[in-house]
Amino acid sequence: MLTLGQAVDAEYFVPGCPPPTDIILKLVDLFTTSKLPPAGAVIASDKTLCDECDRIKEEKKINRILRPHEIIPDPEKCLLEQGIICCGPATRGGCGVRCIKVNMPCRGCFGPPAGVIDQGAKLVSAVASIYQGDSEEEISRLAEEIADPAGTFYRFGLADSMLRRKRLQKP
Repeated sequence: MLTLGQAVDAEYFVPGCPPPTDIILKLVDLFTTSKLPPAGAVIASDKTLCDECDRIKEEKKINRILRPHEIIPDPEKCLLEQGIICCGPATRGGCGVRCIKVNMPCRGCFGPPAGVIDQGAKLVSAVASIYQGDSEEEISRLAEEIADPAGTFYRFGLADSMLRRKRLQKP
């Protein structure tokens, strides 16, 4: 049991950009009640953002990628189904769906959900699975419609991704 003034030698991850107040308060409560999770735990939901989003999700099939300024999205319908890349399928929930509630796509600031090694690869897979394109030309067009793929898919996780850069060793 922790007592006042006792040091805690453990690190916890508090996701968000910035972390929401309720998660910071949850962490403070965990410290004050001595109910600390294992060291290294993420203080947020283990579900994906899509699991917490209440937008209508029907058959996810798209034939075009749009940027948020190119459309006024239907506030009731899933943004991915409207052709807007939303990082929800590859992002940990717990943020209160703040971006989605103001009709903006998730950018992925809560990081990957439990069990996902590479958030960007998971998002690429999610987008590829809903794209309706059979020919090489259609798939190439889709790839060209994604402005800044690395920044879109790896905005918060490039450093921890499976993409490895080789360092040049100086002689």
